[in-house]
Amino acid sequence: MKDKISHLYGTLIAGPVSIITWIVSMGVFDLTTLLSIGAAVIAFFISYIPTQQISYQSILNKYGISRSEHKYISSELKAAREKQKRLINSYKNIRSFSDIKLLFEINRVIKAIIKRVENEPKLFYQGLQFFHSNLDSAVNMTEMYLHLFKLPGKSKEEKIELHTTRLRLVDLKRSLELDLSEINKRDYDNLRFEGKVLKETVERRKRTMRLDNKMESEKIGRIKVKEHEGETIDR
Repeated sequence: MKDKISHLYGTLIAGPVSIITWIVSMGVFDLTTLLSIGAAVIAFFISYIPTQQISYQSILNKYGISRSEHKYISSELKAAREKQKRLINSYKNIRSFSDIKLLFEINRVIKAIIKRVENEPKLFYQGLQFFHSNLDSAVNMTEMYLHLFKLPGKSKEEKIELHTTRLRLVDLKRSLELDLSEINKRDYDNLRFEGKVLKETVERRKRTMRLDNKMESEKIGRIKVKEHEGETIDR
């Protein structure tokens, strides 16, 4: 999430302040080097802490979440990224092209969900099923499936079980896609609303153009009638 920006802002403000303090302490107040460094360090933290906190709070207000929520969601995202790394590390055990395609698609959906929540933390609550269930299932089942698949000497029953597990992974991929759809639901609602507004605007514009054309035709008709009447009088 963008909370790291608050630390950057704090450093950008506190850095120059501490340097100026060090220069002034040495050049103007004629303090010793040690005291000047101490004054610069104090000035850095006095400037950094309020700047970082104000920036951090501004980001939280933008997200629409509290500090405790931010801390909790950040920990959940960290755990999710670690699980995704486990999933990627298990790829070394892939032994078929069909599995490569399936697991690539699973990882792509997982990556999209994590990235989406990183950008908008409040969407975490629309993805609870993902973070608390489906992600764990995807990682654990993939690891076990790939580990067992590469082992030699499998019996007929074991091969059937592995095939069944793969079908479960396909179903799980669909569940992950539903999780992503739930997270993106608001955006699609907004898209439909904007489409509806655009359609109504176009329809109004068409009606206005038809009305303008009708009025223009009537105006031209009246002019022609007057011209005709004028010609009749002249004769």
